[in-house]
Amino acid sequence: MDRKFRKISTVLFCSYIVAVVLLCVIRTDSLPELPKSFLGIPLDKIMHFVMFLPFPVLGYTTFYPTEQGNWRKFAVLGIMCVLGFAFANSTERLQALTSYRACETADLIADAIGICTGALAVAIHIIVTHK
Repeated sequence: MDRKFRKISTVLFCSYIVAVVLLCVIRTDSLPELPKSFLGIPLDKIMHFVMFLPFPVLGYTTFYPTEQGNWRKFAVLGIMCVLGFAFANSTERLQALTSYRACETADLIADAIGICTGALAVAIHIIVTHK
């Protein structure tokens, strides 16, 4: 990957991190009321899934290994998953520090499922492109 792409990826990844933190700590009581669930799944869990789905994708493109070998690519992907889980845990702990948000295990599980789904997409890309 060339330098310009890596710079764009870095800016996107950092912007994404800031956006997720802000979304996790903003007050939501003044927002319009939304349906409580979609297809029987609580809407807030779907939002957590969607928020954390891009983490491994953006992290992988930011720290993409330039050396040959799939093992390096999978190593970077694994590191992004661990960092993603730590980031998700941190955002839940941050919510616990506010008086208007709660730290929920179910949110953390939805975050982890989003991270794993994004990582699976990257893993499939690595296998299919086999570069």
